[in-house]
Amino acid sequence: MIAAFSLDAARAIDRFDRSDSPYLLLDAINRIVPFKLAMSVVYRREAAPVYVADTFANRSGKRALELYIAGTYILNPVYNAYLNGLKAGIYRLRELAPDAYFTSDHYRHFKVQQQVDEELGYRTYGWPAGMEEVVVAVELPQDEMAEISFYRLASLGGFSDADCEALRTIEPLIGAIYRRIWQHCRQDSKRDTHWASFDLLLGDFGKGKLSPRECDVAHLILKGHSGESISRNLGISVTTVKTHRQNLYAKLGLSTQQELFSLFLMSLQRQDDVSSRSGGAAGMVPAR
Repeated sequence: MIAAFSLDAARAIDRFDRSDSPYLLLDAINRIVPFKLAMSVVYRREAAPVYVADTFANRSGKRALELYIAGTYILNPVYNAYLNGLKAGIYRLRELAPDAYFTSDHYRHFKVQQQVDEELGYRTYGWPAGMEEVVVAVELPQDEMAEISFYRLASLGGFSDADCEALRTIEPLIGAIYRRIWQHCRQDSKRDTHWASFDLLLGDFGKGKLSPRECDVAHLILKGHSGESISRNLGISVTTVKTHRQNLYAKLGLSTQQELFSLFLMSLQRQDDVSSRSGGAAGMVPAR
């Protein structure tokens, strides 16, 4: 097992600039902690995630990844933990999710399904069902973070504490290899014109209902900025930020930040529906 892991890890390093390097890293990890499925993306604070690799075999899974990167990632606890300063390490997905993470009042309006037997209470349409997820978070330069997620059927026991401990043992090496691979992948992502920036996805969200300053505040909230960060970015006081937040929530008929995310996701779905009817790909990205 260790010999096979070492061989695959060495190949991933040697081929860091080749398209198969992320998969060689996944193969290496699979030698230590076997998994049914895996995927990896890189999160950025002001843009959509960058797809790196996945082992999803069917079209519905691939489509689910497209939907995830196009918008439902905003609901993901890994992404939100990253916005809040998540450190490198091994995490069970349920450890990152807050209580009452998902509200049934909004799930039907965008491309997620409410599922009581899922870890989060929902999943993106087409996402493999009944899975338990363990995440390797890798800190990257320029305040980016990689998510490598592994899935096993919850009905078969999911991941044990021993599995998580085994991942922690090799986590420093996983991070070192991934950072080397990302040096190459990041350049490719810059050249890929299909990746939709978060600013592009925001589009005209809130315009027509909100004042220009309220739109600025709403967009920064959606990008994950705290009240203090919005204050610094806009050159206004934290008290003024709170006033703008209260006003924009009132105008949009909202009461929580989660509802703001939900409304934004509904706008993404409308963009996608219009694009589908016209044969385009607004806001869509390659399947992860």
